Amino acid sequence: MTEVAVAVLLLAVSAQAGPRVAEEPRRVCIDAQRAIFQVENPGPTPLFVTVGVERWSDDADPATWNVFHADVTERNAQSKKGRGVQVDAQSRKDVPWALKQRTGTPSLSTGRYRLIAKFTTKSGDPVATVEHEFVIVECR
Repeated sequence: MTEVAVAVLLLAVSAQAGPRVAEEPRRVCIDAQRAIFQVENPGPTPLFVTVGVERWSDDADPATWNVFHADVTERNAQSKKGRGVQVDAQSRKDVPWALKQRTGTPSLSTGRYRLIAKFTTKSGDPVATVEHEFVIVECR
């Protein structure tokens, strides 16, 4: 095996070894009670994850992502608490976003969104930030 092939193989393995978010759901019905996102920690030590949601705004100049719900584990969309959810070593965890119980502005609407999962150590040191895009749609 050539040195380049070994380097590419090592990069592929190391890219998969970090914290991640499942690629589903890609679509969430606006009338749904909740959306469930799965986070994964394949590493050897427990991590904490704070999960927020941003909404795409093409009305702005330039178009940009705006914070929509700072921490989906908090009922209030603009809560500044940001409590992390523990994800044990080599495990997955479901993080539900209660759409119907959500309070605060802005109100839920159809469009393009992305999940922002910020992984940290127990002491709060950043490990990784992972994004996952999805859309909220009318399902009737």
